[in-house]
Amino acid sequence: MPTPPNLAKKDLSHVNLARSDFSGADLHKACLREATLTETNFTDADLTEADLTHANLGGACLRNATAAHANLEGADLRDADLTGTNLRGARMTGTKLREADRAGVEQAGAELDPTEPEMAKAAGPISAPAGDPGTILAED
Repeated sequence: MPTPPNLAKKDLSHVNLARSDFSGADLHKACLREATLTETNFTDADLTEADLTHANLGGACLRNATAAHANLEGADLRDADLTGTNLRGARMTGTKLREADRAGVEQAGAELDPTEPEMAKAAGPISAPAGDPGTILAED
């Protein structure tokens, strides 16, 4: 089995990485500003303190990923799988969350912009498999 990539602190801004496999990858403090990451696999990846400002993560899988203190301002997370994702302290003002758990993110204290039209369309809570603790959202 191949070793997951170590892209910690790398500048990958404006890059098209759609449908890539970053499962288990170390991307902490990576710069992914305005990157195209649609349908990308980030299962079990470390995105701690990563800069994902205005990144397109539509349909991406972030199952059990750690994105604590990441900057997701203006990012598109519509149709993303956030099951088990750690978003503690993530900055999410302007993040597009349709089909994701907007209510859970707000309740946990993440920074969201309630005037965003895409956020107003957000669906209900994320469902976690039996025995799964679910998504950890912006806990202090």
